[in-house]
Amino acid sequence: MKKRISRKLNKVMSVLLSGVLLLSLSGCGEAALDELVPPETPTYNAYVPNTADVIRGDLERKFEQRLDLLGYERIRYRFTQAQFAELYGTYQLEVEKIHVNVGDQVHAGDLMVSFHSKVLDEQITTNEKKITEARLSIEHLRNLEAIDPSQNYSDEVKRLEREISVAQLYISDVNDTYRKLNIYADVDGHVSDIDGSLQDGFVMPDTDLVLVDIDDGIYKMEKPEYYNFKVGETYTATTRYSECQVEVIEMPEGGSATNVYFRPVGREGEILEKNLMLNFELPVLKDACYVNRQAVYEKNGQYFVYVVKDDGMREAHYITKGEQYGNYLVVKDGLEGGEKVELP
Repeated sequence: MKKRISRKLNKVMSVLLSGVLLLSLSGCGEAALDELVPPETPTYNAYVPNTADVIRGDLERKFEQRLDLLGYERIRYRFTQAQFAELYGTYQLEVEKIHVNVGDQVHAGDLMVSFHSKVLDEQITTNEKKITEARLSIEHLRNLEAIDPSQNYSDEVKRLEREISVAQLYISDVNDTYRKLNIYADVDGHVSDIDGSLQDGFVMPDTDLVLVDIDDGIYKMEKPEYYNFKVGETYTATTRYSECQVEVIEMPEGGSATNVYFRPVGREGEILEKNLMLNFELPVLKDACYVNRQAVYEKNGQYFVYVVKDDGMREAHYITKGEQYGNYLVVKDGLEGGEKVELP
């Protein structure tokens, strides 16, 4: 028993001595490496925010706001694949004439595009010929009766008259088909676009062949807090390609008191854009505090900016927001001018 205990103790001592030897060797290794490769000093890149200056001074102001057309709707005239197959497969339809131009005012029922069909024209020609021949035959039979009153051609005349009625019905049906194939305006409005392929004499299925815009002829804009528009005043508004004069008008029926309403001056019957831009110079705002509008944040109806301190730290400052002019926002309270604020 004593021998077995002694052997166990010898084994434990051997393991402990091995561990001490390994630790001493590893320590020597690290010391050697430290002498050969000096430790690196860690470096840190400081965060430098993108900032804008809060400005105190005179602010040149320009009024810029969009006018939206009331009651705007776009009517599209096109042929589906099924209609297209019928037009060309059954009727061999060809474009005859485009009766409108872009910018034209049209009224409901106006013919905008007419088509020509050899198939339908042949039906009209055939039935017109039948009518002409039947009428000549009736005239001939009545002349025979006048020469010889004993002859009675009334049954033959009735048969020919029925032929005339049937031929007239065929012609009426063909004309109805033409009316269905031609493109008529469904509403009053302005032609805003005509497909280029249609102008070249081709019809493409599922393509807007003619576009007609309808509207109330009145533009609206939300009332600004810092400018008062008066009825009767005129202003210059711009479209993509030109400019026009607009007049402030009374609120139309169904309008809102929070909006201002305008009507183009001297442009009746002429197509305008869905949106206009109203812009003009305002008096210089003296000794104003203002900042880049992108630096202003909003949460729960409160506005604030992040002011960047000299040590690079930032601090939230609540402000009282004023009017916006272009990229600048007037600050009524909360900033003095000269501060730096963080931009997103």
